[in-house]
Amino acid sequence: MKRRHLIYGLAAILAIALWAAFRPERLFVNAKVNEAMPAGLANASETVLASGSFHSVAHGSKGTASIYQLPDGKRVLRFTNFETSNGPDVHIYLVAADDASDSETVKKAGFLELGSLKGNIGDQNYDIPADADLTEYRAVTIWCKRFSVNFGTAPLTSGTAATGTQLLASGSFHDVAHKGVGRATIYELGGKRVLRFTNFETSNGPDVRVYLVAAKDASDSETVKQAGFVEVGALKGNIGDQNYELPSDLDLNKYSAVTIWCKRFGVNFATAPLTAAAPNAMNQ
Repeated sequence: MKRRHLIYGLAAILAIALWAAFRPERLFVNAKVNEAMPAGLANASETVLASGSFHSVAHGSKGTASIYQLPDGKRVLRFTNFETSNGPDVHIYLVAADDASDSETVKKAGFLELGSLKGNIGDQNYDIPADADLTEYRAVTIWCKRFSVNFGTAPLTSGTAATGTQLLASGSFHDVAHKGVGRATIYELGGKRVLRFTNFETSNGPDVRVYLVAAKDASDSETVKQAGFVEVGALKGNIGDQNYELPSDLDLNKYSAVTIWCKRFGVNFATAPLTAAAPNAMNQ
């Protein structure tokens, strides 16, 4: 009898230890957060130092990571439209690499920890140390410290990467009728304006076009039809980085969203609402 009680006791201790280590309930319970832009970032004085879209590694991850500099010189990492898996002991790392598509790259390249992940879904902010060298730390990784696993990574593109380039507007794609991930950015370079998709992915389909829509966002197909749009061209591919030239006289204050549109069936696959960049952002 005593032996049986001992076995039951040891089994209970083991079960508790395994629960504490794995926290399996977090696979089913999301931690949502919705932080506002930090004070000083809600006006035109903000400067985008770098940004990029999350891609999945060990777990599904999406959204945008952007590094802003406030007027007082403080730097903030902000996640927008962010989502990844929940898990135990998850942290934010700035990684000394251009990208990290596995866990070994993070370990070998080196990293700077910014703190624990505030939530696996939603917009959130993280302070960056004043002495952090952003020319060295060029990617953001969601890292499960308990099991040394890279959940997802956002490679960052510096705002000073292209001489003579001005960032006009940018935003992340969200799903509508189909999956839509990645980032849409409008640049002005050499007098021309270019719409660029990075880390882009959506569904394939017949007669799919790229529209600039006269609305702040479009979460359905009717909004596109009612608001009006300008067709930029046929979608070049449903996966991958790509560029589209824009008319020089297009009013970007009016056309402030990018929609992937199936012309054959009148369906909005996905949309990226665009946020205007700070004046002179990326000017060199």
